[in-house]
Amino acid sequence: MHIGNTIRKLRQERDITQEELAERMHVAPQTVSKWETNTTTPDIAMLPKLAVYFGVTIDSLFSLTRDDYLNRIAAMLRDEHTISQGDFVWAEGYLTGLLTENPGHSEARKRLAELYMHRVNRDTLAWGRICEEGILQDPMDVDLVKYLVQVREKRQERDRLIAFLAPLAESDPENYVVREELIEASIRNREFARAEKLMRNTPSRPAYTLFRGDILLLQGDENGAVQIWLTLTESLRAQEKTDGGLAAWTYYQAAERLEKVGRNEEALVLYESSHRAAVGPKKPVDSLYARAFLYEKLDRLPEAVQMWEEIIRALTADYGIPSGETVDWPKRELARLQAKL
Repeated sequence: MHIGNTIRKLRQERDITQEELAERMHVAPQTVSKWETNTTTPDIAMLPKLAVYFGVTIDSLFSLTRDDYLNRIAAMLRDEHTISQGDFVWAEGYLTGLLTENPGHSEARKRLAELYMHRVNRDTLAWGRICEEGILQDPMDVDLVKYLVQVREKRQERDRLIAFLAPLAESDPENYVVREELIEASIRNREFARAEKLMRNTPSRPAYTLFRGDILLLQGDENGAVQIWLTLTESLRAQEKTDGGLAAWTYYQAAERLEKVGRNEEALVLYESSHRAAVGPKKPVDSLYARAFLYEKLDRLPEAVQMWEEIIRALTADYGIPSGETVDWPKRELARLQAKL
């Protein structure tokens, strides 16, 4: 039996008009008419409301099998650009229910995975669009530029990122925020000539030395890259006195690079230098987290514990965060490591 025929039969049995049913479902009377003539079918989110109103189960209301519902969800995932919140909640609940009954229901598990993938895709599209719109309003907004890089890397859209940043860098050569992200994206894309040209056309910055090391590393010269990074950091002591923030950032960036190539001891020293060089009562805690993770990786648990204790102290005393997940997670990590000692 068609869905529309069932709705009409139940409505007539209860002696209500199309207008009355439409009012209870918060739709137009023409919508109910189209249901009953099988011109359209109710949205998935409407099914529970209709079932409750008529006092029947969804399956009996529409005479649909589980395969019918799975096929309908699959069609929704295939055809809908944006799945409404109501449809998402319904589909999630239905599929989760199937898996609760039968954890081995592979079709339900795949549809549920696709449902979450669909939402992630929708959200990342919105994420990228919002970032681009904001950067066009303020091209020097560091956070928005960083967020845009994250979403484009996540979506494997580096070419799109480069195409967006390139005209902004060209129109304002002094916008180092955009330029440096453009250089990094070009290097990751192995467009070394573009990166070198961008670095030649503007005054040198510490980041450019880091980037030249990145190029050498990608070209197979790891020793050359390491030497560039170490030489750069040796020159930062004087910079700490004039621009501690930039020195701290440079130390940290070099430390990350050294850690990635297994130069862990040098990385630890530079992470510590980064924290020392940072200015202000609220020093960034990134370098503390980095040292905590690296100490654990090196099986130096007492030092890792010390780092987590320092992180908790900084969050509570310097940043004024006495509770919540921001500080609860470091506390859990501290307890976990202490249990190993």
